[in-house]
Amino acid sequence: MALDIDTPTPPDLTNRPLPSAFDSAELEDAEELRRAELEEVLRDGAWNEAFEEWAEYTDLSASEVRSLQDAGVFEQLDFYWDPIDATFRFEVPGLPPELADEELATYATTELTDLGQTVIELLADAYLDWGDEESPIDHWSEETFSDQTPPE
Repeated sequence: MALDIDTPTPPDLTNRPLPSAFDSAELEDAEELRRAELEEVLRDGAWNEAFEEWAEYTDLSASEVRSLQDAGVFEQLDFYWDPIDATFRFEVPGLPPELADEELATYATTELTDLGQTVIELLADAYLDWGDEESPIDHWSEETFSDQTPPE
């Protein structure tokens, strides 16, 4: 890790309102966002791995990251599954008032967006494969290929 800081606690994704990208009419059930499953994967190592990768390339200093950490900003990042587009999504929280007047506010949102993107790319590439769940063939069996027998 390029920064000399501890990885913050992964975000608590449960008991959150719907993401701003949705209205209540679009989802039948908030469980479709699969936040509990994502939170478990983040706690099982995905968050640490993504945070360490991001920390190697961020333009934030260690003291700026600590300021964000002390304000609880990392824990407020929101990750969810978008069942309509069948993809992982995230939302960056607004900065708390105590950080809004600092120079950090001018680029913190960009850096947090980079962190969110790092997390969802890692989830999609190394941890979870939910993209093909609607596929009509979700397992192999002899019946799957029975009509594809080569002619004699």
